[in-house]
Order: sequence, then C-alpha cells, then structure tokens
Amino acid sequence: MKLYILILLTYFFTSGFSQKNLFVTIAPQFNGVDLQMNTQYTAADGKVLKLDHFDYYISNIIITHDGGQTTSVETPVFLVEPQNHVLYLGYRNWNDIEKINFLVGVPKPMNTQNGSEAADISTYPETNPLSFQSPSMYWGWQAGYMHMIIGGYSDGNNDGNPESYFEIHSLGNNNQKEVEMNIIETNTSSEQIDLNIICNVNRWVESIPLSTIGVLHGENGVNGTILQNVLSKTVFTQSATATIQDINPLVFNCFGKKNGLDINWANLENGESIKLIDQTGKVQKSAEKETASGSLSWDNLSSGFYFVELLNTTNQIVVSKKVMVY
Repeated sequence: MKLYILILLTYFFTSGFSQKNLFVTIAPQFNGVDLQMNTQYTAADGKVLKLDHFDYYISNIIITHDGGQTTSVETPVFLVEPQNHVLYLGYRNWNDIEKINFLVGVPKPMNTQNGSEAADISTYPETNPLSFQSPSMYWGWQAGYMHMIIGGYSDGNNDGNPESYFEIHSLGNNNQKEVEMNIIETNTSSEQIDLNIICNVNRWVESIPLSTIGVLHGENGVNGTILQNVLSKTVFTQSATATIQDINPLVFNCFGKKNGLDINWANLENGESIKLIDQTGKVQKSAEKETASGSLSWDNLSSGFYFVELLNTTNQIVVSKKVMVY
C-alpha cells in the first residue's frame, strides 16, 4: 500500500507539476524591425514600400522534444496575421523542446475539393481559420485557399514615396512549403514555455519586383516564387537571444486565476487604456489607466488564454502580455 501511494505521489509531482502552457510567437519583422502596417520600409532592391495586408497559414505543426520524441499538434491550421501571430499549442508535459516542423499553407487534405478532409467554406464556424476572412484567403472550391497574401504600395517612380499598388495572393496545391527549425525554448515561467520565431518579411519579398507587378492571384510565376522564398531565403529564423527574457523597464503584471485575472502596474507613466482580447481577436474587457500605479481585476471570464494590451493615446501597443485563465 505504501509503495502504491509512493508511486502515485511520484507521478503527481513529476508529471502534473511539469506541465506548461506552450506558445509559439512568430513575430513579423522587416530588416530587423517589428513590422507595422502602413509604415515605410526599404526593400532589398532599394525601393521604399509599405504594406496594408500580410496574412498566411501555418499548419501541420510537429514538435520534437525530450530526446527525439515527436508530437503532432492537434490544431491542424492557424491563420497568422500582423497583429495575431501567437499560436497556443496546448498544455504540455515536456522538459526540453528541440525542433519544430510546420507547413506554410493549408495542407492538401483540406485545401481543395479533391482533399480527403475538404469541406465547404460556409460550413466552418466563423472563428475557424478556414472560414471566411477579411481580406479573403479563399480562391474557390476548385482552386482552394491562398496560402499567403501580401499587398501594399511600392515606389515605382523612385521619388521615395510608395505609390504603385501591388497584391500577391498565392495559392496552388503544390505550393505549400515545409519548414524545419532547430529551436531553443524560453522558459517564461513555471507555467509557460515560449518558442520565439522571427518571420523576416523582407526576405519573403526579396527578388520580387513589387513596384511593377500590379495585382497577381495564382500559383505560378511570382506567386510561386514568393512561396519558394520561404525556403530559399530562410524566411523563418530564431534570435540568438531567444532564451533571454527581455528586460522590460515597465512594471505591468498579469496573473490568471479561476474564471478571472488580476492586473497591476507601478511607475508606469505611459499607456492610457487596457484591453483584454480573446484568442479570436475580440475585445472582451477594457478599462482606462488613470494613474501611474494601480491595479484592477476582471472576473466571470471563460477559461482559455487571453492577451492583455496596454495602449497609448494613439492606440499603439505599449505592452502586450499573454495570460491563461483557468
């Protein structure tokens, strides 16, 4: 009997307490700077550009961990957007994460009418990544989904002002690209692991003549080349300091609890409002930050992970935190 209890306790402490929430952050950058829509950047060809949309699918995530074990993530497809690029991979009982594999694009079984798991887009709930999106990520029942879309303006007359509109909306049932990366985890807390990846958008559009292409929807030519850039230009990388937590001078803490969360801050002069955003991007709660130091609590929340954002007077994000409500 004592041995049985000892075994149970050993399992409880080694298995139960080692479980952590696993997040993958794929931060978009242009030439090493965080990407913002409608902000000017200089591409590899020396021309100035600015983007008004940039979205792509990630699917078939496989994590290699704990000495070569592989686990496929249950969520089949994620939609990655400029302001929605944190993927939640579940509650995991892993000690060391060694590698990540993923597909850029919608996998063949789900992509076109010929896929073994294909479904009419209207049958998906609106929160599903494969449902209708704005801008659209779907080309039709026969052609399938657009794996990646990007659009904006490039400098066509070399006056330093991007005025030539372009769109590249790439599809094709053979254009999905598989990425494999050795990965270093960040043990953010006793309850959270983060995998921090950089999406180098400047590499993704490298060698593409954005100022002259106009609007291109399809799978060949430029549409195929930009997806091939995922591999040939090594679009997805990891920072050499990925395991080092950023030292944030702002004191802004968020703590999840059962059906709620607590927020506190101190010596925080900037930031005007606080928003609570669920994993679908919907604002669930908001409050004004009226003092440099203070606290607030939000209760009656559904379990799941949320983003708490501190915004300035122009609605730019000053601080963003991930938090799990139990």
